[in-house]
Amino acid sequence: MSNKDFFIKLAKRKNQKVKSKAKKPPVWFFPTNQEKQYDKALYSLVRELKSLIKTVLIPAIPQMIDEVQMKMPHDRQDSFLDTLNSLILFISNSIQSKVNSTILESEHIGVEIARYNKQQSEKLNRSIFGIDIFVDEPWLADQLKLYSVQNAELIKSIPQQELSRVAGDIERGLQQGERFTDIATTLQKSFGITHRRATLIARDQTTKLNASLTRLRQEQIGVDEYIWQTAGDERVRESHRLNDGKKFKWNSPPKKTGHPGNDVNCRCIARPVLDNILGI
Repeated sequence: MSNKDFFIKLAKRKNQKVKSKAKKPPVWFFPTNQEKQYDKALYSLVRELKSLIKTVLIPAIPQMIDEVQMKMPHDRQDSFLDTLNSLILFISNSIQSKVNSTILESEHIGVEIARYNKQQSEKLNRSIFGIDIFVDEPWLADQLKLYSVQNAELIKSIPQQELSRVAGDIERGLQQGERFTDIATTLQKSFGITHRRATLIARDQTTKLNASLTRLRQEQIGVDEYIWQTAGDERVRESHRLNDGKKFKWNSPPKKTGHPGNDVNCRCIARPVLDNILGI
């Protein structure tokens, strides 16, 4: 007998007197605090990167502007690029230790997301079986490893993309003869882009890990269906709002959205349907 069959049999035995309607499952909460913790960690990385750019790179721009304005026809046309690339490399090397510590912190947050999700799963199990039960999860290590690998690449990309964008903005500004204040204003806007992307990474990676664990843990005890539940606020996109309150099967995700948490920036959750597991 598989674990799934065992749990279904156990649930039906406990709930054999339930006839008219399925037992209402406990609310399955989203790991909001863990998402905020991750966002804070990424914001700290962005803040340190911004500080390095402001203290190392921006003060050097006036000198690069002078080099461009004073160059003669026979001078090297790319002399300012040597200075720019050297400073970009210095910042990239300087931020590396912060990148590494943020990656380690993200792995810890992944474990916390899994632990919080486990608490939601245990509440569901108690409501169904009436007792605390131990459920072996051989797939959990692989899920956390995949999460760690994906997040490491995303975290590394934050300074890489920011420094690439900053270098491009400065190079274009110098070549087009922009003033220092114009270039500095452009760079300030770039910081905002990077911070918003960091926030998106924190939310998206939290939702994806939480969604994956939710599905695995529900299916493991025999839950085959769920009710889609949105966050219920103005940020919910229309396609997800249309799914709200509808029943879906875990083996047949909605075509336009995928399961809750699969879509980018999705904060929706899957409320388990217990009819099948309770034999109702």
